Amino acid sequence: MADVRILVVDDDYASRLLISKILEKEKYEIVQASNGFDATNQLRKSSFDLLISDLKMEGMDGIELLQKARLIEPTLAVIILTGHASMQTAIDSVRLGAIDYLLKPINSDELRIRVKKAIERVQLEKRLTEIERQMTFSATVTTANHEINQPLTVILSGIDMIKMEFEKAGVSDEKIIKYLTLIEKSSTRIANILRNLREISSPVIHKIPHGMRMVDLQSQGRDKRFREKYILLVEDEEQIRILVQDMLESAGYRVILSANAEEGIEIYKGQKDLIDLILLDYYLPDGSGLDVLRKIKEIDSSTKVLLTSGFELHDDIEKAIEEGAIGFISKPFNREQIINMIHQITT
Repeated sequence: MADVRILVVDDDYASRLLISKILEKEKYEIVQASNGFDATNQLRKSSFDLLISDLKMEGMDGIELLQKARLIEPTLAVIILTGHASMQTAIDSVRLGAIDYLLKPINSDELRIRVKKAIERVQLEKRLTEIERQMTFSATVTTANHEINQPLTVILSGIDMIKMEFEKAGVSDEKIIKYLTLIEKSSTRIANILRNLREISSPVIHKIPHGMRMVDLQSQGRDKRFREKYILLVEDEEQIRILVQDMLESAGYRVILSANAEEGIEIYKGQKDLIDLILLDYYLPDGSGLDVLRKIKEIDSSTKVLLTSGFELHDDIEKAIEEGAIGFISKPFNREQIINMIHQITT
């Protein structure tokens, strides 16, 4: 275990040397210090996995060294060495944060066992800390993805709509188009960076594609080719509702809006024979997309439901698709992406 570093502190040379020799045979890297002041300097210069310190030393005793070591490295494991006469002080040192204590004279077998257990505990705590750090990072990335993807969807959709309105009005200002294109490229770049962060923080073997999961669309649903297509949009973000409605209506669809799960289900109950597709945000203030999907499928199992979200919902989307969702499109999306997908579903 050459990668484990131990600082041995004792003002008695013979005791310090004995401990060091025993532990070096176990392949630990040992650094010696003859007093508490030398030990604190060593701790400031480099990192250690374990500190073994005598309790009774001249100038700075083991308790004071323990307190200073905790200030320098709060997670450092400490074992205190003591004689029989100082048992209560040794117990007090454990209360102050020492991981263990050993009685002098040192028994070599006991020393090896106690040090091994201390190192195992240190390594376990490091692994748990790293897992916690990764989970915190993953949760932060997930939240940031959602919070950023929502406005990115508005930006990208808004750019598409501006370009379309310019084209309809015959406006051909090259500078404005150039600036819009730059904004679009930068927004797409941000979306790609976020997607890469998601994959780093939460790698997935089977990734949900940005699009359709089912190919046999023609056989599903009622034949409504000879009238306008109605889409129920269930989305709690007002800006996204407005822009997605404009995008869909610009492509000839009729859009019914709902801001939450309860309202969306009630609208569908009353208009189910009219609605061709439900575009459903997975996270709503009053229910999950899976719950809404199940309630809709109870009303009519042939209903087409397309899910969308700013979160990366691998397992949840897999489950929803198993239960009848027609597909998934992640935010941010632009006009072309959403129109193409809906066209495939509703044609």
